[in-house]
Amino acid sequence: MTTHIPTKDVAALLRKELRAAFPGVKFSVRCATGTAAAWINVTYDDGPTSLQVDAITRKFQGRTFNSQTDSYDDNGTALIAGDRDELPTEVWYSCDGIITTRNYTAAGHLAAQRVIREDSSMRHLVLCDEHGTLNGHHDLTDGRAEEFNAGGRGWPYPNLSAWAAVRFVL
Repeated sequence: MTTHIPTKDVAALLRKELRAAFPGVKFSVRCATGTAAAWINVTYDDGPTSLQVDAITRKFQGRTFNSQTDSYDDNGTALIAGDRDELPTEVWYSCDGIITTRNYTAAGHLAAQRVIREDSSMRHLVLCDEHGTLNGHHDLTDGRAEEFNAGGRGWPYPNLSAWAAVRFVL
């Protein structure tokens, strides 16, 4: 028999798993309202990469939106281990999707600046001041951003703003 877990309870389980996986990072895990009531929004500052967080959130999605068919695909059930003497429980998460938003604080801006100074092809770029306040949204590379590399990856566009550089580097 399959146990259906409501979206609100999925949010509580997700919050608990994120805290265990990334201690010290504050996550906001909120259920959406209205017609999107089966969706969950996860927001956090700095911390782990979006890919690391998405690896956890994916496990809690009962369905995934398919833009090609404009409908939802069922992700099936999951087996959850119980106590030693119990058999695993088959569960279906009543969550249609999870949106993850990673924000960057002044500390994150400064961390990105360090990466650029230590491991980039344009070590002279200045993303922020000493307090972590980003430079404006103008192009930092004078149209040469396609030459920008950091951490072994290249930026594929001709312009690079401080905001985009932080997100690319971190």
